Amino acid sequence: MITKRQLKRLEGLLLLILINKTGSKRKAAASAGISVDTATKYLNFLKDELGFRLTVASHNCKLTTRARALVGKIQNIFACNLLAGKNNFNLMDLKNLRSVFYLKAVTVFGNKHNASQMLAASVETINGYIKYLEQLLGTPILKTDNRGSYLTETGKKILLKADGLLDIIEYIKSFSPTCQDKKIRLALAREIDASIINNQENNLKQDIMTFADDPNLHSDDWDIAITYSQPWDTDLIIICQKQIPCGFFASKEYLDTFGRPKDLDDVKQHHRILDGSSRPYADKKYRNILQGCHIICPVTSVNIILTDMACNGAGICIVPITIAKENLIYLDNLPCESTATLYLSAHKNIKDLPVFQNAINEYSNLLAQI
Repeated sequence: MITKRQLKRLEGLLLLILINKTGSKRKAAASAGISVDTATKYLNFLKDELGFRLTVASHNCKLTTRARALVGKIQNIFACNLLAGKNNFNLMDLKNLRSVFYLKAVTVFGNKHNASQMLAASVETINGYIKYLEQLLGTPILKTDNRGSYLTETGKKILLKADGLLDIIEYIKSFSPTCQDKKIRLALAREIDASIINNQENNLKQDIMTFADDPNLHSDDWDIAITYSQPWDTDLIIICQKQIPCGFFASKEYLDTFGRPKDLDDVKQHHRILDGSSRPYADKKYRNILQGCHIICPVTSVNIILTDMACNGAGICIVPITIAKENLIYLDNLPCESTATLYLSAHKNIKDLPVFQNAINEYSNLLAQI
């Protein structure tokens, strides 16, 4: 699986090689064509990935023993020419590195649109990098028609040598720690109240990442995820799942203005139901309720989720009862038979490591108690 996180690792490794070569973070950044601040972010990301310090001191950028050992193992792959007669076409150039990575992604995912979705990069960005390669080489490397995208002979030669990049990603796993000090990256949809996790008494070191919609389950940016969407990717495994009842919620301001509905008939005749029919927990019973309503306020953007609209007095929402917020009132007198399924998922390659297994057990227990 090709992920955006792999590209970030490769960018960090390139900066590490350039620092070792130039002895300066500033010179390394200039060589890569990026700012010092951006270079620092790449290096900090790589440090977190590897779990050890990369430099002895930030002011002189002298690499640690482990960082030098890593550079010694991988720098030849970055420095080698990818095509005979093209001495400047190597992966020590950040733009070349990104271009080859996006080209590989297009071939893996079948077309630019799929690659765009999986890597959270626009089709225009991917097109730009591929066109850059074609201009640099003076020859087409990718042909696209209504059946998909296909490599030319030159494109195939590039990827044959560039596959070493993915080998690097596998190799650096041997440098990564599996110790208990590693932070667990937990991904949550914003509709799943992060306070449920924060208030849990445990000894886990965790970074909680929340997303306006469900997290991209194909991404390598998280270790463990709790979502309403069922993961289908073969690289993921469902640890457990929990059915959550749904209910009606409204803000105090809304109820002060329109009154508390007495029953479902009252809701349908005199109140506004926020349309959440596109939500992953919107089952048949949920949609049946919406069909009987005279006034529906549609949600037109994933950035404006149901609870936000309800909190702002736009209407009544039907959401899992675990979403309840302080300024939303649970209308428990209204029957709601709909349910939502919470999925606890993890990447297969980390699920059996002790540090992740401890976290998985904690989160499994959490879901069981909801």
